[in-house]
Amino acid sequence: MKFYKNFIRTFNDLPGHTTLLIHSLSGCLFHCFGCHNYDEIVAQTPKEYKTKEGLYTYLEKSGYLVDAVMFSGGEFLIDKIEEIEDLLKNVRARFDGKIIVTTCGVYCDKVKHLFRKDLVDGIHIDMKLPYHVLDVDADQQIFKDIMGITPTEKLVDNLLDSIDTVIKHNSELDQVRTVQYPILSDAFFDEIKSYVNKQKAYYNSNVPYYLNEFLYS
Repeated sequence: MKFYKNFIRTFNDLPGHTTLLIHSLSGCLFHCFGCHNYDEIVAQTPKEYKTKEGLYTYLEKSGYLVDAVMFSGGEFLIDKIEEIEDLLKNVRARFDGKIIVTTCGVYCDKVKHLFRKDLVDGIHIDMKLPYHVLDVDADQQIFKDIMGITPTEKLVDNLLDSIDTVIKHNSELDQVRTVQYPILSDAFFDEIKSYVNKQKAYYNSNVPYYLNEFLYS
């Protein structure tokens, strides 16, 4: 596994924590509207990068500067689950803080595996569209405009399954979040929030939900 050469300290991604943001260079299935990472991280592998051994060394020497690490992408869960599990176990062995993974949710079996094996303390999942009310045929253009994909029923089922899994896990370190894409009307975001609230009530969950401002690059 390879990682973007610069690890970033952030105070916003996990409220109440100083977090080390680590970007995987393994790629992504999506090409989302306005993605800040696509050109430099997804479309091509930078010539300079950090290896997992470089990450372990960094955590051993400087891990005390943060109390959480967050793996992002691209899509961090695109790699084989065996490689992901090995990496996270090695991070656990070297780092006493919280481990967070961000995901689009397409790999629902891997999301469940991470929780089942206690490999992460929280998962931040992006709900980019109100998948539950969109039709994969009639609304195909919306998926292409926002996520850069042609949707299938299986993909949408996976996305919703992952979202429900995170809500059911019910940790304050979990998060469901949506980017307020400027090309969508408020009705889209109202529908997403309504779905999240409905599922939170069903699972008796307090997982936080955030509608994040779209940042122009």
